[in-house]
Amino acid sequence: MINMIKRDARLVPYLRSEIEDAGIRVEKSESLSEDDYAAIKVDDYYAGVLPGLEPKAVDYVVVVDCSCDSYFMYILELKNVKSPRYLNFSDIHEKFYNTISLFLSDTFASIFLNDKFKYKGVKLYLVSDAYNQTGRFSTHEEYVNYRDRINKRDTLAVDMKLTSKPFMFRGRVYRIEYDMPPNPIIKRWTE
Repeated sequence: MINMIKRDARLVPYLRSEIEDAGIRVEKSESLSEDDYAAIKVDDYYAGVLPGLEPKAVDYVVVVDCSCDSYFMYILELKNVKSPRYLNFSDIHEKFYNTISLFLSDTFASIFLNDKFKYKGVKLYLVSDAYNQTGRFSTHEEYVNYRDRINKRDTLAVDMKLTSKPFMFRGRVYRIEYDMPPNPIIKRWTE
């Protein structure tokens, strides 16, 4: 699948080595080489192909090779907002819907719906520092402790709004999860 993506002339201009948009960055595992994944800047694809008429789409689709024709897919929307109240959930849902139904399941169905390839999993993420915490933590453990504290507080409303709309891809239901940069770490899944 990675080779098909990297050889598709329609996608090549929109492949990225870094996963970043609007000052928000998602890290990759150090064990991943550029041959192990393909990161497609989906909203740039539509802006290039349908300028002025582009549908709303997420920032990235990242596919990671997990070996033996099995893959893990991350569908990522990166938002740089100062507070959760600036998150427009109907726009976010529309971006995920358009990406799954138009980009993955229609335009590039020959790649992403190809029965030859099996998915170990698919994750939908909204990545935002709406709580202004990026760079505050020196260890991942500090970050996890903070996430646990805020999850008990005010992220419940964000999580409820994000997960209120399920998305179907290849016969399975997925929901959007919220995370703060540099998480989620793009990695190979071995489970």
